[in-house]
Amino acid sequence: MNRWIAKYLPRLSSARTALFLYVLLVVLPAVVFGGLLWRQLRTDQERQLDEIPRKCEDAAERLALSCSRRVRELLARQHDLPFEHFEAEYFSEESGELLRHASPLALSQRPPGVLGWFSVRATGPESAEPAPITVLRGTQSSIGEVPPENNDPIEQFIRDIVREEFVDADPFDIMPARDSLFNAREEEDGWGEVRRRQLRSAILNLVGDQESACRTALENEPTLIGDIQRDFHVKYLEIRVIEAGQQQLPWVIAYREVVMEGLRDMNLPMCMDTVNTDVLIVQGVVLDPEWLFVRLPKQEAIRVLDRSLRFAPPGEPRDNDLDMHYAFANVLGPLDALLHEWPEAAKRGNGVVVGDKGVLRREFGEQNAWFGGVALVLTISMAIGIRLLLSSIRRSRVEAERTRNFVASVTHELRTPIAAVKLYGEMLSDGWIQDEKRRGEYLQRIVHESDRLDGLVDRVLLRRKLSDADHTPHGGDLNSEVEQLRPGLEMVGGGAADDIRFELTRDLPKVLLLHEGVHVVLTNLVENARKYAPVAVAGGDGVRNGSGSNGSNGNGHANEPLLVRTRMSRKGRVLLEVLDRGPGIPEEDREKIFQAFLRLGDEQTRSTKGTGLGLHLVALQAKAMKAQVRALPRQGGGTVFQVLFTRA
Repeated sequence: MNRWIAKYLPRLSSARTALFLYVLLVVLPAVVFGGLLWRQLRTDQERQLDEIPRKCEDAAERLALSCSRRVRELLARQHDLPFEHFEAEYFSEESGELLRHASPLALSQRPPGVLGWFSVRATGPESAEPAPITVLRGTQSSIGEVPPENNDPIEQFIRDIVREEFVDADPFDIMPARDSLFNAREEEDGWGEVRRRQLRSAILNLVGDQESACRTALENEPTLIGDIQRDFHVKYLEIRVIEAGQQQLPWVIAYREVVMEGLRDMNLPMCMDTVNTDVLIVQGVVLDPEWLFVRLPKQEAIRVLDRSLRFAPPGEPRDNDLDMHYAFANVLGPLDALLHEWPEAAKRGNGVVVGDKGVLRREFGEQNAWFGGVALVLTISMAIGIRLLLSSIRRSRVEAERTRNFVASVTHELRTPIAAVKLYGEMLSDGWIQDEKRRGEYLQRIVHESDRLDGLVDRVLLRRKLSDADHTPHGGDLNSEVEQLRPGLEMVGGGAADDIRFELTRDLPKVLLLHEGVHVVLTNLVENARKYAPVAVAGGDGVRNGSGSNGSNGNGHANEPLLVRTRMSRKGRVLLEVLDRGPGIPEEDREKIFQAFLRLGDEQTRSTKGTGLGLHLVALQAKAMKAQVRALPRQGGGTVFQVLFTRA
């Protein structure tokens, strides 16, 4: 492994290899897995579209079962109601006292799905009176054939249905009662259940218009009946579906038979002749067709159906769109065992479960759009990653180039003074120079070159110090700091320099600064200007302290001195500026020149001396003083180095 790394690691440093590895390890897996995910997504979508017909059929069956469960629960509660509650008033015996009660079905609100309750009792064959019908609808009720005062159309409609279905179609007489009683005894639990009641109160509930006479007889002769109880056979509810017109939902009635064996073996008063023979009562509840076939399925559809399916109530027109699939939801189908018969009208109550492929296609379109959006984001991210990778490689190469330039420049800067010191030292040591004046000059050159060497080391150490230390600037007078540095800046090589002038604006506000920071900033900016924008001396023999051959900067201002000035900006900030008439700095390099070890050009061919730390130290000192430094083009040619201080 180590041999492989040693062999191939140098190759991995190239931009091409790094890009290849990025594509191999990041882009390629993303493309492969993204393609597989897209393929699986499309396969799942097609499968879901193909399953719509089967899902419709299954959902219709589940919906019908769910609705039938609700209906069975409703019917179970109705079956549990005491049979005497189906009359507007009824009697009960409590502690030997006969009490009259109003039926809760006449006083309470109807439960959802119930239009009303009814009760009809068979009369004997000898009776010429029609069977009395009682209809209860919560707080509304009527007894007998008298219409209610408020003329409730639904109550009257229930009365008409009961008369048509249970009275006129199959006249009640004593024979049906005997047959029902016989069936109850033969079928035992399969027919219904037995409910036992006190005979005294039962008689009063059954005698009808003889109630007053019978009650008087029972109260006058307490031993006439005694504590005898009687069995009432209550049949389980059955369902009957009734035609209501071609454009209407069918009516659904759940009814039961209640039978009591006649009291033939008892010597009863004439007022109780009604109970001498078997008693048959038909009781039931009329269900709300709108609730049963529309509202109930819609409620259950929210719970049962998924987002691609919906319930369409009976009568809703169908669309011929090929994307639509329909499956009948037969609400009454699971209740087949309770149906008295299965008429054609029941089919019109069938709702429809609609499967719309268009809904799924729209949802799939949104999913695909999200997938495409994620893919686009990932593509952009990978493109940015490639760009950042290449940028990082370029920065590394630039940094390496800068380091190489720094090493080259430092080598050059160190080699020159060391060579000069060695040369002058050997000449003095070997006694080549006997003239005291020349010996003094050589010693002075040794000191000068030593100072150069010391300055180079100080700059490198100062950069490390400024990068690591935390500085706290204080309020001070910028003009005062510049005035202290002015004498040193006006001297070059031990003599007065005429290539610089100062313009200091008076009464500037105090700013945050460091004494050493102002010294480093101003000294480096002036030295940088003298190095790269030398000033031609009028009447002189060349360029003052410059490296040019003729002192011309190519802009018509070759003999204009450097300008150091302080002033207020339009935004109220205090500025320190150094202006030269040099060749200027390209716009793309104005931000780069403050980086460490950066010198424009190549160290191998550059004629000016330096390490690339001067302007970098200026930027570090400005940051330590909470100031900003920037390079701007000067009108007429040259550069303006500007330091923006923060007010104290």
